[in-house]
Amino acid sequence: MSELSPAVEARISRGEVVVSAEAVSGAATPKILVTAVIEAPPAQVWKVIDDSSSYSAFMPRVKESRELSRIGHEVKTRLTVEMPFPLKNLTATTQADHQVDEGERWVRRWDLAEGDYKRNSGSWTLTPFKGDAQRTLVAYVLHVEPKIRIPKKIASAVQERAMPALIDAVRKRVRTQG
Repeated sequence: MSELSPAVEARISRGEVVVSAEAVSGAATPKILVTAVIEAPPAQVWKVIDDSSSYSAFMPRVKESRELSRIGHEVKTRLTVEMPFPLKNLTATTQADHQVDEGERWVRRWDLAEGDYKRNSGSWTLTPFKGDAQRTLVAYVLHVEPKIRIPKKIASAVQERAMPALIDAVRKRVRTQG
């Protein structure tokens, strides 16, 4: 993870969720980058991120989530995202690699195995925020390109509203799972 600018660090220290987009060569959609702080130890946040089968219980628009297999640090998950009418819901099976360097870094990185997307990859990276083991720096990266055309208005709503709502949902889940 790259160094945070002082401006971003100040914003996330105050509890803001910083969302940006980055163009990807050869892709029709940008990569979404989300940075935030969760007021809990990374190991506690990791319990929520590691349990992909429970995503539908708390993540916005996730209609169904099921862990299909887990062999060591390899986790295969099927997830369905509820799309606004009149679009059809999107389902993806992803293969994820879960790596834990206890006390330092927790990472869930996934790629598309099959589904309603041309691309579906991303990662959650959790580290202690500024060396504080009781605060988690979250870096969430998402690059999806559905096989269907998504209107620009909906795509921009994902960046502006859905990503902060996702972080808020994880924060709440961490508090309730404590």
